[in-house]
Parts: sequence; C-alpha cells; structure tokens
Amino acid sequence: MKKQLSLFLMTAIISASLLGCGSSKETSEVSVNSSAAESVAAETSQTGNTATEGSTAGATAADANNIKYPYKYVDAANRKITIGKQPVKVSISYLPHWETLMMLDVMPIATTQAKHYAQTWDPFKSMDLSSVVDLGNNEVNLELLADLEPDIILEQSYDINKIDVGNLEKIAPVVVFGEKVKMDWRYSIREIAKVVGKNKRAEEVISEIDKKLADSRVKLKEGYSDKKVMLMSLMGKDRYFCAYRPDLYDQEKGLGLNAPKGFPTEETYIQVSMEALVEMNPDYLFVNVFDGDEALLEELSQNSVWKSLKAVKDGHVFTLDGSGHACSVTSTVHTVDFIVETLLANK
Repeated sequence: MKKQLSLFLMTAIISASLLGCGSSKETSEVSVNSSAAESVAAETSQTGNTATEGSTAGATAADANNIKYPYKYVDAANRKITIGKQPVKVSISYLPHWETLMMLDVMPIATTQAKHYAQTWDPFKSMDLSSVVDLGNNEVNLELLADLEPDIILEQSYDINKIDVGNLEKIAPVVVFGEKVKMDWRYSIREIAKVVGKNKRAEEVISEIDKKLADSRVKLKEGYSDKKVMLMSLMGKDRYFCAYRPDLYDQEKGLGLNAPKGFPTEETYIQVSMEALVEMNPDYLFVNVFDGDEALLEELSQNSVWKSLKAVKDGHVFTLDGSGHACSVTSTVHTVDFIVETLLANK
C-alpha cells in the first residue's frame, strides 16, 4: 500500500525540486572557499551537540539570519571547517542528507545511488530529481565529482574513529556527520542547516512537523487510545527490526501511539524474534519492506506463527516501502502521513 506525499510535504520541498542546479579524530581545520555569490547566512543555533563558532576577523554581516561569515563548524570527527560563504553546490553520499537538504530548500548537486532512490524511494516519486548527478552505487566516482566542483561535501561516518576522507578533501572541504543523524531528524536538520546557512528554515520545518504531529495526535486519540500499534522492518528472512521512534510513540510530542508490551525502548533498531512478535501481538502492524524484498513478506504471510498474530487475523497489517524504516526528515513525514491516514481510514 503506497500513498502520495501530503500537501504539507510538497509545500515544504517544492522549491528545492525546482533548483537545477584522510583524517583522524584529532582536531584539524579546513576551509570552504566558495565561489558562489554571497547569499543568506544562518542564525546561530543553540540546539544540537555540535558547536559552531562565529569568526569576527574579516567577517561579513549576513542579512535576516544574523550570522557572520566566515565562521567555523566543528564536525562529528572534531574537525574545524571554516565556512567563508554560504555553500551552494553541495555534494553528499548518504540518503538522509539528501532528504534534509531538500527540506532546507537546497537540492544537492550529486550523490551516490541517485538513480536508485529517485526510482524506488516513495517520498521521491513525484519530485523532479533530474538535476542530481549519480556518483555511483557504492564507491564515489571521484573524477565525476571533481568535475562538478562542489563547494562542500557532506560525508556520513559509520565509525567516527575510522574516517577516511582524504580523497574527498582533494576535491572540496568535507564535513563528517556521525551516528546521531541516522535516528534523530531534528538533530540532523539543525546540524546540516548550520553548514549550508539555513538555520531559520530548519526551525520552520521542525515547527511545521511538530504541529502536524500534535494535530494528528488529537485525531488518533479517540479511536486508538487502547490499541497497540507497531512499526517493524523486514530486513531479510527471519530478520525483524524495531526501534522506539518518539515521533510515533511519544505521548506529548509524537503521535501518542501505544507500543505493545515488550516493544524495544532503544531509539535505534533492535532485532527481535518471531517469538517476541507473538508476545507483543499488536492490534495494528506496519511493516517496512524494501524494494525487491516483497517475496520475503509473501513467504512470511504463509507462516503459521505469523498468522496467529492479532493484527494478521484482523487484516490490520499494512506495508510501506523502505522509506518507512528511515528516520530522516522527509521519510518521517511520509511514514507519519501513511500511518495516520491508514489508522483513520480503519477507525
């Protein structure tokens, strides 16, 4: 079952879709020498764990957002990157950074797996992503990236103690992000906003989504206050993963859904067994199925233990594509919309 993007989501990213456009953990410093014209800067955000430092020597006053360039951004690897002007040509290698940039009205110029995600990622289906250059599926095509002359490169680290960005730094300054951007879209959008000078827009996006969550929480309260709702990801044969996602389960800031007893409390994905699924036995079950893995769900649907689940017996199992697994901002909005619309339709 697949839904189109909500009007809110399209409004938030429509302007972006029209834009055609080696280190150690010891502190090191690189500089962004953007050739782009001077443009709006970002208001210094006091949120998030990564600090930005305003430089006063030779700084130029920005307009409505009240930051001065150049300033220093300290990334997750404790590297200081001096940002002289607002980066315009931004290259990335990690899908959540792409989503975040578009919510900030910035279309990246290039990313890995661009064609794959444009064709398979549900939140992207109705968007024009033709301006984004595909840098390859796994290894970044460094020659192609160099030809694009990015102002800055956003890189995701899976082990902050073992980053390797030496080849990328030969092309442009690199900002490294750590684990937290994967599970906390608010943190992610605020940190990336600091890099691209969009702090004000980041707070607008957060405010809009918080309002959406609050409005939806009220709508769901009457019919689902006593129901157990669960979101899980099918990651392979007999591989089921769950995470506590505040946007879904928090009673004050999220949708206020009730997770079943025994549901993981960690805000990161934890593998659970079929036995654990039976014990949790939700009333409504949403399953994230990645593109190409549909056969796994079909096989699971023939499992007698699976058939014993209340949600299965009541016809309350609903599938999302892999974007439902992602905790990045656009995917979160897509997932929230899907769950809310589905529950209200089955009320």
